[in-house]
Amino acid sequence: MKKISLSLSLIFLFTLGFAQEDMDSKENAKKNNFYPQAGDFGTSIVVNGLIDNISFESNQNRYGSNFIFGRYYLEDDLVLRMGLGLIVNSTKNTTADSVGNTLEEVENTKTNYLLNFSGGIEKHLGGTKRLDPYLFSQLDLTFIGKSTEEIITEETSAAGTSKVEQTIKEDGGIAIGLGGGVGFNYFIAPRLSIGSELSMGLMFVNEGGTVSDNTVTTPVNGSASTNFTSREDKTRTLSLGVMPNALVHFSYFF
Repeated sequence: MKKISLSLSLIFLFTLGFAQEDMDSKENAKKNNFYPQAGDFGTSIVVNGLIDNISFESNQNRYGSNFIFGRYYLEDDLVLRMGLGLIVNSTKNTTADSVGNTLEEVENTKTNYLLNFSGGIEKHLGGTKRLDPYLFSQLDLTFIGKSTEEIITEETSAAGTSKVEQTIKEDGGIAIGLGGGVGFNYFIAPRLSIGSELSMGLMFVNEGGTVSDNTVTTPVNGSASTNFTSREDKTRTLSLGVMPNALVHFSYFF
């Protein structure tokens, strides 16, 4: 709600500014050196929060995965949108607990990753000396990597140590997002702008597949035994709607 409130406030203020400014040609804008031109490249960062609690974040695609976002001006009014992101998660949790004369130690490790690419196009409509409205469309691809969980349980007593090693693997998937919307840049200085976007789009997620569970039990005395099971667990989701946040961003163009 904070992002939406901030976005609506900015849109209102810049709309007033737009009404007060005389319409300038693009040649006039170039002379003032506010707008980027063909061959320029820029990057953006998202602003979150209100005046007393502002933070900066990376952009997100429709799947909610973070990525580095940039723009390249193919022409003065035609812009290529590009995004690339990689998220690798690895968590390890270790616990130890005594039950009578037995010490139980559990080590739990989880790993997974996300790789995403985004690409799109912007058509700038021409505005005033500082206000630059545009239309855009964007395609997001997110590759969801396999997840692996390893659980090692050791019980140590006067008789010795027993161990149970469990490995759970689950297939990943893919998320495809297609969206479009409207946005604007308001140049507060040459090539430095603050703006916002509001978009609507389609998201398809195909996630999961084979889930395998391999458990190796090693007793204090005797041979180790193995138990392997597998099952299918797939989820397919199709959604259509407006992005939950009207993003506010700072951009700088080189």
